[in-house]
Amino acid sequence: MLRKVSFQLFSLITLSAIFGFWVSTYGVNLILGVCSGIAIQFILYNAFTSVLNSIVILKNKKLENERLKEFSYQGLELECPCFKKEKELVPVRFNTPNYYRCRECNKQLSVIVTAETAVVTEPLLNADLPKLDLEKI
Repeated sequence: MLRKVSFQLFSLITLSAIFGFWVSTYGVNLILGVCSGIAIQFILYNAFTSVLNSIVILKNKKLENERLKEFSYQGLELECPCFKKEKELVPVRFNTPNYYRCRECNKQLSVIVTAETAVVTEPLLNADLPKLDLEKI
């Protein structure tokens, strides 16, 4: 930690001195050039960290959205049985009991998953049905 801080301080002073000497060749005061070099480095550092933080935040949001998308395949939108009827997306697993805590009433709730069967029907395609004569009706 101390090594990192000392390296950063050394690079700040060195780069500011180089900038100050470079600017002094154009007739600017050396101290003003060094102070300007320090200010420019701080501005560039803050801009760089702001852009980097924005990129990290966007990537985290993207990962969170993908996680929620995957989570929606394994979850159900359930309504709390309390009077507020708060709806939440709850993860459902079939190998463990499913419990969750309501955000509004803070009660622990259990999810009961039931299964039902249904007959799958197929639509009739190209069925030869008699045509109705609408004029006779």
